[in-house]
Amino acid sequence: MGRRKDDILYWAAWLALLGAVVCTLACGVHGWVIVPTYAGFYAAWLLGLVVLWVVIVFCISLTVDLDKPVPEDHPVYRWLVITIIGLLCRVGRLRIHVEGWENVPQGRFLLVGNHRSNYDPIAAVWAMRQRGVDVAFITKPENMKIPLVRLIHKANYLVIDREDPRKAVVTIHAAADLLTNDVVNVGVYPEGTRSKGKAMLPFHNAVFKIAKRADVPVLVAATTGTEKIHGNAPWRCTDMTIRFCGLIGREEVAAASTKDLSQRTQELLLQAMGED
Repeated sequence: MGRRKDDILYWAAWLALLGAVVCTLACGVHGWVIVPTYAGFYAAWLLGLVVLWVVIVFCISLTVDLDKPVPEDHPVYRWLVITIIGLLCRVGRLRIHVEGWENVPQGRFLLVGNHRSNYDPIAAVWAMRQRGVDVAFITKPENMKIPLVRLIHKANYLVIDREDPRKAVVTIHAAADLLTNDVVNVGVYPEGTRSKGKAMLPFHNAVFKIAKRADVPVLVAATTGTEKIHGNAPWRCTDMTIRFCGLIGREEVAAASTKDLSQRTQELLLQAMGED
């Protein structure tokens, strides 16, 4: 089945096909009008089913208590988040190319990458889900204020307050606990904000404390092309690439300082993206 079990548009298309057939037969139309009648019913069913799904997930998101920690895995909520992510990839007409799967470890890891677009974590989650690998990202607090987006809280996503070091430390410890307790892999963008396709921004080295505290390797992922999505969608497809360009092993993580890990990660990213 691959990723189809998470692809709401795929299932909506099949249900719309069935609904359009039933409605067309029920109308008793004949001749050349069958084709436009069927096409109209199909479009209406497909749009209606997708809208219905979004409304259902939206309503569920309103029940999320952001003040309640989520230290354990919730497969249903994670699946709901994945379905919305898949829909966003379809709507954004995103074609994801992945390289370097051999660098993805079997156990838990900290995923670290460059940040070009809001689509970066969306593309990463959708691509890794194809191989049965789940990842929850650390995000900014503002995202949790968006009703539909706040559902990610139940899928172990964490917020980090860059303006308050004490709160940031709490997030780092919580992320390390998710890895230590084998709940989910954790992803983070050390730049802290989007570079929008320009030169990579300075890293916040403290995020590497997550890997050191959890005693896990750092998987480095270079993302290119996502900065073009907003200019292309929905009229044109966007090809983007995720390169798992290196794995910093547990021994190196334990022995190196956060500054050294940051520099090593930046070197791998710049090499993968062909930048000096």
